[in-house]
Amino acid sequence: MTAYRPEDLLRPEEDFLPPPVSLTVTPAAPEPGRAVTLTATLTNTTRIALRGTVLYLAVNGTGEPDSLGGLAPGRSVTRTWRTRLADDAEGRVSFTAHALFDVHRHGSDCTRATSSVLLPYRSLSGAFDNAGIASGDALTVADIDGSHSSLSAEALASVGLTPGAEVAYDGVTFTWPDTAPGNLDNVVSAGQTLLLSGSGSRLSFLGTSTWGTGRGDGRIVYADGTEQPFSVAVQDWYGANSSAAVVVPYRHIATGRDDTPVSLFTFGVDLATGKELRSLVLPKVSDGLQSGVPALHIFAMTVN
Repeated sequence: MTAYRPEDLLRPEEDFLPPPVSLTVTPAAPEPGRAVTLTATLTNTTRIALRGTVLYLAVNGTGEPDSLGGLAPGRSVTRTWRTRLADDAEGRVSFTAHALFDVHRHGSDCTRATSSVLLPYRSLSGAFDNAGIASGDALTVADIDGSHSSLSAEALASVGLTPGAEVAYDGVTFTWPDTAPGNLDNVVSAGQTLLLSGSGSRLSFLGTSTWGTGRGDGRIVYADGTEQPFSVAVQDWYGANSSAAVVVPYRHIATGRDDTPVSLFTFGVDLATGKELRSLVLPKVSDGLQSGVPALHIFAMTVN
C-alpha cells in the first residue's frame, strides 16, 4: 500500500490544475510502414507529489503504458516509445500522451497531450467522410448539407445509381459508391491528398455541391515531381440543372420526402500527356461540412 504524508495530499475540496505533459513526434511527417518515435515529458508543476503515475503513449489509441511511480513537485520525467506505422496507414493518424496519477487517498486525475498528421489516402473511398444517402424508411442516417437533407437511395436507383453500379456520363464511366444508405459514401473536398497511379488524358469526378457553388483549387502531382494546379466551380445540387450529368427526381429532408429534384455533375482536369501520376490534392472548398457553407461532395472519380 502507498504511504501518503499529509503534506503530499490534496484535499478533495481544493481546486487542482493538472500538470502539463508535452508530446513530440519524430519524424514530423511520418510515412506508412516507417518507424515513428513519440517523446513525452511530464512536469509536476503542482505543490503535491503525484503518486502511482502511469504514462500511456499511443498511436490511434493503441500503445503501451509505462509506470513512473511517484513524481515530486518541480520534477520532470521523459519517456520515449518507438513504433512502426502500418503499411496501409492512411488519413488522420493521432498520437497521444496520457498521464494518470493519484492526488489524494480517494481520488486521481490525469493530463493529456495530442497531435496528429494527415497521411495520403490510398483511394477515394478511403477518404469518404460523409454519409449523403438515406433510404425512405431511415431518413436520419445521412446528412449531406449539415441540415439533415440527403440524397434518396430510392430516387438514385430510379436513375441507375445503385450501389456499385457503373454509369457513363459525357463518355466517362464512373463506379457509384458500393455502400448501403447511411454509410460513408462521399468525401467533402477539403484539400485531402489521395494517391494515384497510371496515366491518362483526364481526371474526371462525379459529385455535387451544397449551400451554393463549390469553388476551390486542387493540385495534380506527377511521378517526376512536377505539379499541375487546377480549379473547380461545381454548381449547387438544388433543382434540375440543365448542365447536370444526371437529375435525381427527389431528395430527403428531415421531415420526409421533398419532391424538388437535385443535380449531380461531372467535372475534372486535363492531364499532362504521357506522365505518370503520383497523387491528387483535392480542391480546398471548405473545412468539412457546415450548415450554410458551400461544400463540394465527390462520390466517384476516374482517370481516362
